[in-house]
Amino acid sequence: MPSILVFVFVLGVLVIVHEFGHFLAARRVGVRVEKFSIGFGPVIFGRRFGDTEFCVSLLPLGGFVKLAGENPEEAKGLAWEFNSKRLWEKFFIVFAGPFMNAFLAFVIFSVIFLVGTPTMTTKVGKVMDGTPAKEAGIVEGDRVTALNGQPVKVWEDILEVVHKAAGPVVFSVERDGAAYQFSVMPKVREIKDIFGRKSRLSFVGIAPSNEMIYLKNPPLKAVALGFERVWTLTTMIFYSLALMITGALPFKDSVTGPIGIFFMTQEAAKMGIVTLFYFMGSLSVSLFVLNLLPIPVLDGGHILFILIEKLKGSPLKERVKERMTQGGLVLLLGLMTVVILQDVNRFSIVENFLKIFRQNG
Repeated sequence: MPSILVFVFVLGVLVIVHEFGHFLAARRVGVRVEKFSIGFGPVIFGRRFGDTEFCVSLLPLGGFVKLAGENPEEAKGLAWEFNSKRLWEKFFIVFAGPFMNAFLAFVIFSVIFLVGTPTMTTKVGKVMDGTPAKEAGIVEGDRVTALNGQPVKVWEDILEVVHKAAGPVVFSVERDGAAYQFSVMPKVREIKDIFGRKSRLSFVGIAPSNEMIYLKNPPLKAVALGFERVWTLTTMIFYSLALMITGALPFKDSVTGPIGIFFMTQEAAKMGIVTLFYFMGSLSVSLFVLNLLPIPVLDGGHILFILIEKLKGSPLKERVKERMTQGGLVLLLGLMTVVILQDVNRFSIVENFLKIFRQNG
């Protein structure tokens, strides 16, 4: 499938699921949905079902649902309008969009864990020169069967033992049908994780081969692992955002935009359908978190308005909402411009375009 179609498919699914959350919640509490649009700008095609016009618009980077009476200037105080609903009903409608992104990720990860996740075997693919493994006698093609007498089934089992090792590790390996044992004394080095935190890690100098197996899980464990993965990614993203705000994590190294997502989608697709859907699940979690940020224009901004109204016991003045929304829009447009320029530079968009132009010229 062409890269652009894969990109449109991934983004389209995430947008549809998000907006469908708003749509279902609005219908559930009796708010009429006037328009359900995939994309922004001029409508390419659409059709009306009941009170709602479903359409696809020209710019595919997002979507929206238009609720009856959402705009105070158009509201008439009718029972089916958004602004006629109680605060908890408004919150339910707004939160439903991001929640559906989290739920989609949960479903994707659970299915992946159920049908099988691609996992590297214990076959050694490379032994680095001048490392403890090389000196001990381990060679490329050896299959590690046990460490310190404990069986290992996948490469992660090896990493778990080696990285924590404080002394010699006995490698039991299979080579050409024969069994061998090697005592390897790991070296320790200082590393930094993605958040810049330093830690000490033991290593022996071996890398896995390209040999893969698919690990399947029972249904209940797959569901538990799916929830755990969503939770882990959510906390990781929030932690990353906190580090960016404090300046501990560089903004340019941590954020990407539509261009970056396009290239990452392309790479994920090359690695297979499971990897592509895993990337889609991770991206869906990112949308869940980012949409909850308390920035007007985003769902989190609407939730912020609702919470303020709840605390002060009366609605915010529309003039205040408008100014906050305008400020949020300027902030988002500014961030998007910076991110797109970073992606253009990071992926050498201009250089590649000029190269293609010269070749065709």
